[in-house]
Amino acid sequence: MMISPPSDTRVHILVAGIVLSILFSPSISYPETQRTPPEIKGVRIEPGEITIDGRLDEPAWNRAEPVDGFTQREPVPGRPASERTEVRILYDRENLYIGAMLYDSDPSGIIGDERRRDADLRRNDAFAVLIDTYHDHRNGFFFETNPVGARAEAIVFDEGRELNFDWDGIWWVESRITDEGWQVEMRIPFSTLRFDRERIETWGLQMRRLIRRKNEEVYWSGIHLDASMWRVSLAGHLTGLEDIRPGRNIEIKPYILSGVERVPSIGMDDTRVVKDGGVDIKYALTPHLTLDLTVNTDFAQVEADELKINITRFPLFFPEKREFFLEGSGFFEFGLRARLQPFFSRRIGISGGKEIPILVGGKLTGKAGRYGIGVLSVETRKKGDEPRTNYSVVRIKRDILDRSKIGFIAISKEPDEGPFNRTFGVDANLVFMDYLYINSFLLKTQTQGSKGDDMARYLNVIWLDPYRYFKVSHLDVEDRFNPEVGFVRRRGIKESSLYGEVFMRPERSIVRQYSFYGLMKYISDQEDMVIGRNGDIGFTLTFHSGEDFRIAYKREFDRLDFDFDIRPGITIPEGGYSFHSLYVRLSTDRRRRVSAWMAFERGSYYDGDRVSYDWSFNLRPTRYLRVSPGLKREEVDLPWGSFTANLVNTTIEYTISTKAFLNALLQWNDDMEEASVNLRFNYQYRPGSDIYVVYNERRDTFEGGFVDRALVVKLTYLWSF
Repeated sequence: MMISPPSDTRVHILVAGIVLSILFSPSISYPETQRTPPEIKGVRIEPGEITIDGRLDEPAWNRAEPVDGFTQREPVPGRPASERTEVRILYDRENLYIGAMLYDSDPSGIIGDERRRDADLRRNDAFAVLIDTYHDHRNGFFFETNPVGARAEAIVFDEGRELNFDWDGIWWVESRITDEGWQVEMRIPFSTLRFDRERIETWGLQMRRLIRRKNEEVYWSGIHLDASMWRVSLAGHLTGLEDIRPGRNIEIKPYILSGVERVPSIGMDDTRVVKDGGVDIKYALTPHLTLDLTVNTDFAQVEADELKINITRFPLFFPEKREFFLEGSGFFEFGLRARLQPFFSRRIGISGGKEIPILVGGKLTGKAGRYGIGVLSVETRKKGDEPRTNYSVVRIKRDILDRSKIGFIAISKEPDEGPFNRTFGVDANLVFMDYLYINSFLLKTQTQGSKGDDMARYLNVIWLDPYRYFKVSHLDVEDRFNPEVGFVRRRGIKESSLYGEVFMRPERSIVRQYSFYGLMKYISDQEDMVIGRNGDIGFTLTFHSGEDFRIAYKREFDRLDFDFDIRPGITIPEGGYSFHSLYVRLSTDRRRRVSAWMAFERGSYYDGDRVSYDWSFNLRPTRYLRVSPGLKREEVDLPWGSFTANLVNTTIEYTISTKAFLNALLQWNDDMEEASVNLRFNYQYRPGSDIYVVYNERRDTFEGGFVDRALVVKLTYLWSF
């Protein structure tokens, strides 16, 4: 028997009922916020007293008073950790030393099989620290390791609103498994951290331990489910630091590059030798402000983009991966990621998927009192039809209240030939009562030869506590809003949305948490005619074992103002279309040698039918080898034609040591008729200095298509003064 799906009206009434019941559900007693942050005192030692070998056997460690008392965030917030953790902190004039004894009642169950730098360590046992050197309760430096000494680090901005995991700070760590658990020794040079020499009496400090086989997450300064490691304002205190040195204030990092390439896709049919060189300079103007300069920048070592399948009429978003733009990127953050950003650094030095050489660039980032500052200027060379162009950005943010800020941004694109483009904006991110967040911005663009209808506005109100999440937002993007150095998914719209979700945690159950959510979204054009509508309801189960299951019913309306050429020879006529689908997702625990993420969606689609598959697997044949094959498939059957699109990708990683690794990204997209290979070898022969060997191949799989190939060796060397 066929069951008719509910009508749009009934779906929206049901969604509204779920959202309102979440918003006005009976009062819940929240856990009391920790009133007195825990404190640890650093003990001064003489240089050379500590050797970083993962053994806390030097006498100096006995002079430091250990701290423990870690409490759970998962699985039971506030409950004492099931395994004891002791941490000691020492320092000399130039380094901070952190030693941790991570006791374990079952050392054979400790998981540590990831050695690659900047790897995701959440599938391993792990120990991490977050240091708020300015003690502004907003920003910090994050360092993490696991039982085999892997390193991951990040800069945290605005309590996690922006995270820069591509920052490569210089620090040392060694770990070792013992009969009692595992041990960690860290050495973090003060030159890696930024701080005010006149205000070092107290720093913020948070510490986290992951006990992976139990899926347990514990913290030194306790936090609840609505917060995470990045909630800098909930950190404890590190005291006792005196007479420490910020370190050298200038770094010079030149590179040389050599290789061969053949690129018939742009008419380069002969193999040519590639030789190049450049330099990056970092100068600490003050303990708070850093100036970065780059000359003849090259990004040969950067990982290739992962291909995507697009069955919408809107552009896809690809994240930035280039080191020069990633470091300090939090100071430029503004807008809505993957939807609307006035400044999107991939617009600089990339056009039509091709690299445009960067001649010279400069960047100033940091703090000045309560102000966050980001200034960027980059000059690109003329290449083909792309003229020589200057890109400039000024971003200012000011801290207000305890956890809030307001800001301003100005962006300019000035080509030698052609019209200029500018963008101006103001924004506010406000936090009240721990759980209430209000975000808003106002933007205006100026394009030579165009006037009027060039603004964008946004207001977002969120209530997030340990048991409920409620969000209402409105976005207005006018027809001629045109930030040429930004990213805009859709113009000429007004979008209003209402979302609510409630979280519940049963006792004595295999289920750790289950939740219900509802979403309503209305999209109109600038004349207030409805052109889009969504009504989703869903249910999620999270198990103690690490598995996760979600099921959702989606109802959508979309009005096409013009014919939509979804594929060559297949055109969807203009008009209004209603369709619905059922979405199911299952993910298994990533600590297993074989884990998977599988999603399936089936339903109607523009008067036709659509089936979507999204599968990815994580295989660990040996301890340090990871193979991750994936498949995305779209099957679309429309009255005007049918098509199938497949995207197969496989990532292979082999970690030789904590300083050397091999990486391969293999991709095939039959929709674009393209296959590609990106092979990278990276060896860090000294801190901040690397050797890269990179092979790229891109093949047009259409009959008689081109084959682009390049093999490049790149050497960098870091000098500090």
